[in-house]
Amino acid sequence: MHKRLLLFLIGLVLTTTISAQLALKTKNFSMEISPKGEILKMVDAGSGMNYVPNGRPGQLLRIKSANKEINPQLVKVRGKLLTLSYGNGIELQVTAKETADYIKFELTKVVGKEKIEAIFWGPFNTTIKDTIGEVVGVVRNKNFAIGMRSLNAKTIGGKLSNEEGVTSPSASIAGSAASAEEFGSAMQAFAINQSLDRVIKVWHHHNNCPVPGLKEYKLEGSAIAIFGTSPANALTTMGRINKTEGLPFPVIDGAWTRATRITGRPYLITDFTEETFDDLLSLTERLGFYSIYQEHPFDTWGHFDLNKQQFPNGRMGMKKLVEKATSKNIRVGVHTLTNFITTNDPFVTTALNSGLMAAGTSNLSADIDETATSIVVDGYEYFAQGSTLNSILIGNEIIRYQEVSKEKPYTLINCVRGAFNTKPAVHKKGEQVKKLMDFPYKTMFPNWEMQQQLIKNMAGFFNETGVSHMDFDGHEGACYTGRGDYAENYFADEFLKSVKHIVVNGSSIINHFYWNHNSYINWGEPWYASFRESQSEHRFRLQPFFERNYMPNMLGWFLVNADTQVEDVEWMMSVAAGYNAGYALVLRHNAYKKNPNLDKIIETIVLWEEAKNLGIFNTEQRMALKNPGNDFQLRKLANKEWSLAHYDKVKFNHPKKVLQPGEPTHTRFDFNNSGESQKIQLQLLVAGEEDAEVANIELEIDNFLRISVPVTMKKGQTLVWDSSKEMKLYSDKGSLIRKINIEKELPEMSQGKHSILIDAGSMTGGEPVIKGTVKLKGKVEKIQL
Repeated sequence: MHKRLLLFLIGLVLTTTISAQLALKTKNFSMEISPKGEILKMVDAGSGMNYVPNGRPGQLLRIKSANKEINPQLVKVRGKLLTLSYGNGIELQVTAKETADYIKFELTKVVGKEKIEAIFWGPFNTTIKDTIGEVVGVVRNKNFAIGMRSLNAKTIGGKLSNEEGVTSPSASIAGSAASAEEFGSAMQAFAINQSLDRVIKVWHHHNNCPVPGLKEYKLEGSAIAIFGTSPANALTTMGRINKTEGLPFPVIDGAWTRATRITGRPYLITDFTEETFDDLLSLTERLGFYSIYQEHPFDTWGHFDLNKQQFPNGRMGMKKLVEKATSKNIRVGVHTLTNFITTNDPFVTTALNSGLMAAGTSNLSADIDETATSIVVDGYEYFAQGSTLNSILIGNEIIRYQEVSKEKPYTLINCVRGAFNTKPAVHKKGEQVKKLMDFPYKTMFPNWEMQQQLIKNMAGFFNETGVSHMDFDGHEGACYTGRGDYAENYFADEFLKSVKHIVVNGSSIINHFYWNHNSYINWGEPWYASFRESQSEHRFRLQPFFERNYMPNMLGWFLVNADTQVEDVEWMMSVAAGYNAGYALVLRHNAYKKNPNLDKIIETIVLWEEAKNLGIFNTEQRMALKNPGNDFQLRKLANKEWSLAHYDKVKFNHPKKVLQPGEPTHTRFDFNNSGESQKIQLQLLVAGEEDAEVANIELEIDNFLRISVPVTMKKGQTLVWDSSKEMKLYSDKGSLIRKINIEKELPEMSQGKHSILIDAGSMTGGEPVIKGTVKLKGKVEKIQL
């Protein structure tokens, strides 16, 4: 009798509703959870500071059901097992685990899963506002750091702000695993119930897209870790979490990629072929770069067949190139677009195309033969959505169409049968018609099942060749499956687990879980303007983002063409030194052979990289180097002695002037040479509206030397003069248009005041302005190691 009573009392204690806070702790941190599942305390064990804001407790675990977010109504505790009840027969069990470094919460049982659309971990609210790592999920001030880490690919770090679960819809919106809030900050994660059939909006514009449930998917297993530690120890703690919990922990040369500088180093992007590889590998070696990366090696995306003209020996030829590079401790990389499929790939041209992703489906309203060019379908919506390829799939035939009629019978007009080498066929009334998803690059996308095979194909190429560097460019393409960040995480995770060696990787986007796999993010492309201007604001705005998310600073891609000047490369290198940043140098074989300045460019890069890696610049110098408006010249004087010359840049504008007849239209501009006697460097850029144009520029230097420049310049073009008898005219993309002989050379300008008068014979179009810059060498600093 006594034994049964004792067992009853023990069971009563173990299953009772918690009436006091549940306390959990690590060596540096503790948490308290209320009987309602609220996070009441997150405490720095050293100082005793509770970082939960007054009156704003967070939540451990919420759900979304019937399109409503619901907090738990009741929480029971049995040891470290929490049972949370939400009403309507929905119940979740969470196992808590304390370790020395972190507290783990894992969803271990779900009752009523068919009623659950999503689960939400958090928000974990804090008063910390100094530094918020929006992707990594860590917030910190000078005294303490609190972090939340997702422990698997289906647990998405961030806020659920759209139906598909995308947290990083673009490079400029980078995540919400941690977010700034009025009280300080919050950390949060979610998991969408991917086992349910859903009809949702996919990737901004595919409305009412059917996304079938994944039979194998389970909410069980979704898990997070919460930790608190000193800011200096936060990254090390995350590394220990990854190793203990079996998360990605890529190691290069014995070091975790997140704690090494290797993946933040510069690399070469080029157009190597089997024939030109030796030349460009030699260039990579001279530059001291760790990787040579082929920018467009594939004929097809999906099966990843190499371009036969570039690589006549196919994958075996590529493997030999990799072996040659490996012998020099240099990686070989290739570029593709994650899950984008080219229209010449077997995934499109053969019966495999049944796995292409559809924005939606309808049915044929009437039989058609193999020649019909008007096709009547039951629905309108999917076929009216904007598209690049305007393609449908019936059976295994792809058909393109011009438009769909707006009234019944809904008719696809001017159909092109048997598109992309598929075969025209007879189709019967009632057959399914898929509206295929596509992208402006004239590519298509796989559905979830086809994507599994695409991942295997890509991994097969890497395993066969030994290629060990790539970018998940177009990583957001995985979202076309309708599964948001889960699809992005899954793609990268499955691919990298399938490759038998470490693959250094970047991406077009970054999210919380993929952060574990990612080696670097190198946003900033060189195609849109001159060397210094292309996406410049974007490049420099990103640097603080990298720093607060424990990622290497990277400046993006820079194009060195046949006309690139040493001064521009030195500018790039000075900014890179300021941020201690890597970058990609795009230098193709043609430019390698034709740029007359290439040896000097290589010498400049090697010199600055040596200085950057030695850390020769102090804090004040690095602040100046970070400013993209500054120019510098670095020289090595002796083994441990360097000189850093600062350039003074004086800017002026000469707009079009409407004055009285006979009144001078020139602009006079005075400047001071604070340095030694020297020749000026002058740059003139035409700005204004698209049709702005300037002709026949006149210059007068120091009231004695008049120079006429017989040139016509359009908006964006630049005229560069180094005081010699020759000026150079460059396009808005930085390519040399022509050289202009002016027959006069400017003598050196002494220290002191000087002037330039500028005018133009003609200034036409909208708001034409000549923007001038005079560059003069100023102070020179000696740096001693």
